[in-house]
Amino acid sequence: MTAKGSTLEYYDGEQLCLGEVFQPEHSAKASPIVLVVHAWDGLGDEVRDKATRLAAQGYVAFAIDVHGDGILHTDFSTVQEVLGPFMADRAMLLRRLAAALTAAKTIPGADIARIAVMGYCFGGTCALDLARSGGPDIKAAVSFHGGLAGNGMEATAINASVLVLHGHDDPMVPPEAVTEFQGEMNERDADWQLVSYGHTVHGFTRPEANSPELGVVYNPLADRRSWHAMLQFFQEVL
Repeated sequence: MTAKGSTLEYYDGEQLCLGEVFQPEHSAKASPIVLVVHAWDGLGDEVRDKATRLAAQGYVAFAIDVHGDGILHTDFSTVQEVLGPFMADRAMLLRRLAAALTAAKTIPGADIARIAVMGYCFGGTCALDLARSGGPDIKAAVSFHGGLAGNGMEATAINASVLVLHGHDDPMVPPEAVTEFQGEMNERDADWQLVSYGHTVHGFTRPEANSPELGVVYNPLADRRSWHAMLQFFQEVL
């Protein structure tokens, strides 16, 4: 059974969010912190597993709660309804993410000079939006099969190093979206890289993903390779 982290309550305005903190064992000094952003469904055991693995690598992992109130959605047919408000108002989404970033800075044992964010699907979009905000607090952002479309907000220089881990055959992120994203990163003078995994579609890190008709299928090889790519990236930039 996946372990649950210690709950960290924080607020975005009046909205209560229930994040979870996973600490590395036997750390004698402050550790880099990684915000872990869930996919469309919410903070569940899949996210806890990723956070636990990050803690084992020496990072303070903060699994954040974008939906608020610890809500976990299970009916995939509601995905558009669930994500619609966030995608329609990216400024609101950024405020929700910024609230989590502020909360992360209160975690004992976390080195607030070394903060990264990573996320899956919707969470990948969130990670990129935090990087797009241009603030100096985020040193690194990693997107796993996330949406790449810009948020339409003011374009400032991107200070965070950016890593995108992408399925080449992802029908939700077609080649033209990749090209547009690359252009945006160059225009905003970002330190960026994009790794494209062949014969790989959306959701390639999610073991339960098995909907080829939707272009959402788990790929254990891409899952393993992308995780190692992230760790190597963090080792370099944090």
